[in-house]
Amino acid sequence: MGFEMPKVPEGNGEHPVSLVVISANNLAASGEFYSRLFGWQLQPMSASLTGVVAPAGPIGALRSNIPDGFPAMVPYVRVSDVEAMLDRVVTAGGTIEQAPWSLPGVGKLARFKDPSGTIYGLTDAVSPGGLPRIPMPVGPNPKPPAGAICHLEMHAADGAAAARFFGELFGWGTLPTMPQYMAFDTGAGVAGIFQSHTPTTPALAYVYTTDVDAKLAEIEAAGGKRTGGPMRMPGFGCFGYFKDPSDTSMGLIGP
Repeated sequence: MGFEMPKVPEGNGEHPVSLVVISANNLAASGEFYSRLFGWQLQPMSASLTGVVAPAGPIGALRSNIPDGFPAMVPYVRVSDVEAMLDRVVTAGGTIEQAPWSLPGVGKLARFKDPSGTIYGLTDAVSPGGLPRIPMPVGPNPKPPAGAICHLEMHAADGAAAARFFGELFGWGTLPTMPQYMAFDTGAGVAGIFQSHTPTTPALAYVYTTDVDAKLAEIEAAGGKRTGGPMRMPGFGCFGYFKDPSDTSMGLIGP
């Protein structure tokens, strides 16, 4: 009998994660690293920002000039009105991390902290072609192309509180899966999980690979560092962890 994934209720799809911004203080080295190892297409946007198109998943960006203590990754939630949603976030117990600003060629953005202090973004940018659903690529779930941004892991001190916060604001579906884990499904694009065990890693993006062992070896050869794995869960999947040339923590998922 194969592994049976718990069925996470689908979100309403109205507020997916449409943009993922990865910290990259060594912008040139990180760009070359992700392009060569994962097939990401790069588009320089400014001296501190490079746009990213991965083989699947949300649009991405590499951002330099990151202050100490800033998370490795910030997911931006798609909304139609950034200011109005930011007001709702504050009313629900969040705080403003950066007030709205406009980015030419992208749209309006803002950042907030949820009640746990984890940083998220809001954006009115629309992903070209929409955002096909990418369930967590484990067990019998369909697998995305190699190099896809395929899963997000976010810290939440209280999983039930996070489920209420993101469910009420964004219509995300949630389900407790294991102790200290609460899975979430936005209804479109990439899904993820809230974890309550490691506040020192508030945000982690995972990239899909067909061979975690081989990819970790490639990462080390290209100037990255493995930080964990491969960790195999029979019938579920394989996980690996690494730091890129900017010392940014990332994850791998494979079969």
